[in-house]
Formats: sequence, C-alpha cells, structure tokens
Amino acid sequence: MPSLTVTEKEHWKDRIARKIDQKVEVIAAADPNLLDRVAEQGRLRALQSLGLAPMQAELDTVATQKKELEKRERQTHRAMLAVVRRMPVEEVTDSFYGCQPPEVTKALQKRQAVHEAELMAEDALGQQVLGLRLEKENLLDTVWLATSPVQLKQLWQKVMELLGEEQTDLQKKALAIGADGQDK
Repeated sequence: MPSLTVTEKEHWKDRIARKIDQKVEVIAAADPNLLDRVAEQGRLRALQSLGLAPMQAELDTVATQKKELEKRERQTHRAMLAVVRRMPVEEVTDSFYGCQPPEVTKALQKRQAVHEAELMAEDALGQQVLGLRLEKENLLDTVWLATSPVQLKQLWQKVMELLGEEQTDLQKKALAIGADGQDK
C-alpha cells in the first residue's frame, strides 16, 4: 500500500471530520432543541456546582434594573440626538454591549462543558453525538493508524493497554486494516 503524505493525511482527516459534523447535524435534527437545551442545562449546573447560582440570581436582578436605567439613558440620548439632528426620535438608532469578567466567563465555559457532556451522556441521541465527537477528536491518530505499518499499529495497541485507555471504534477498524489496504 503506498504511503500517504502528511498533506494527504491532513486532507482525509478534514474530510472525515466534515462527514462526522454532518452526521451530528442529522442526529441533532431529530431533536432540534437538544444542543441548546443541553447548553442551557449545562450552564445552570455549572453555576450550581461552582456555587455561583445565588450570585447569578443577584446579577440577573441587577441586570434587569440596569437595563431599565440604560433604557432611560438611551431614550434621553436619542431624544437629545433627535433634537440636534432635527429628526423624529424613532429614526435614531443605537446599540448596547454588556460585559462579564473574563475569568468568570472562562470558568463557567469550562464547567458548562463538563455538565453538557454529562447531560449528553444521559440522552440516547446525546450519546451518539458524544461518540462522534470523540471519533472526530481522535481523527488524526486514526488516519495515521490506518496508513501506518504493522509495527506502529502494534506499538499503539501496547501504549493504549499500558495507559488503560480504550480505542475508539474507528481506531479499532483502522488497526484492522492490513498492509494491502484490506480488512484483516
């Protein structure tokens, strides 16, 4: 079997990753709100497990009050601008961007990812998505395994045994591909 170049292997990794993404979209379409629901529930669990839920409730209350004040401020600025421009207030547009401390955002995102994985593992479709994401995450190794000599495949199996890690289904199949490109 001719050896693939690094560029060719990268191409096949990207191509297979796109196929996995398409399959995830098909699975997610069976329950269109799955990923959004899991993200929201994961965020709520992250807030709870980090002990931030009461503080987030306080922030939500403050945010509501702040929105009202900002609305009044924008209305006043719009009115002033309308007078200066000599145009109706309704024609003046504006935008506002809120901000959260980066450290809190980062901690929440990390914890949310953990809880999203837990929630996905509790759902049949979520389990399929997790399996496909795992395959995609390990895709470069899988492509290299599929195109590697027997010695490297054997070494990979020994390393996985040593580390006590499971190979993905696709990696198991890649290891079963012989030097002639056929399944053993």
